[in-house]
Amino acid sequence: MTTPTGGDDTPERVPSMAELDALDMAKIAAGRTSVDKHLRDEDPGPPPASLRHALTVWYTQAALGLVSVVYGFVALGTIGDALRARLADGVVRDPRNAAPASNIDSLSSTVPPILLVGILVALAVQYPLLTAVARHHSRNCRNFYVTVVVVTLLAIPVGVDLLFAYPEVPTVMTVIAWVQFGLLILSALFTFRRDVNLWLPAPMRLRPGRTGRY
Repeated sequence: MTTPTGGDDTPERVPSMAELDALDMAKIAAGRTSVDKHLRDEDPGPPPASLRHALTVWYTQAALGLVSVVYGFVALGTIGDALRARLADGVVRDPRNAAPASNIDSLSSTVPPILLVGILVALAVQYPLLTAVARHHSRNCRNFYVTVVVVTLLAIPVGVDLLFAYPEVPTVMTVIAWVQFGLLILSALFTFRRDVNLWLPAPMRLRPGRTGRY
C-alpha cells in the first residue's frame, strides 16, 4: 500500500481524533456566534401588549403590597402582641408542637418585621426582572420572574397567617393580601400569552453531539 504524500514527498499527516473534535467544536462555536449576532441585530419590534398588561397588573399588586407593609409597621406592636398571645396559647394547648416558651418573646418581636421586609425584597426583585423581559428581549428574564413570583405566592399564605390573621387586625388587610396573591398570578400568566411567546427569542435546544466516528 502506498502512503499518501504531499507535494514535497513528505508523508501526509493524519489528524488525531482530538484535533478533529477541536475543529468541530470551533465550527459549532463560530456558528453560534453568527446566530447570536444575527439575533442581536434583528429588531424584534415593540414589546407585545401582554407584557404591558403584566406590568400594569404588577404595579397594582405592588401598591397593595406597600399598603400591607405600611400598615404592618404602623401596627407592629399590635401584631407582635397578637402573635405572642398565639404562641403562648400554643404552648398551653400543644406543648410538644409549639415554640419553646423561652423563645416566644423573641419570635413575636422579630418575625413580623422580617416578613414585612420580605415583602419589600420580593417587590425589589420582581420589578427589574419583569421590566428586563421587554428591555432585553429575554426569555430567561421571563422565566426568572415567574420563578420569583412562585416563591412569593408560596410565602403569602404564611405571611397572612402570621401578620394579619388576628381579631385585632382589620379583615381588610387579609383581603388585600389575597387580592395581591391573585394579581401576582395574573401578572405571571400574562407573560405566557401567545403574543409574548412569539415575540421572545426561541428557546435554545440542546443538540446531541457525535458519540463516535467510524
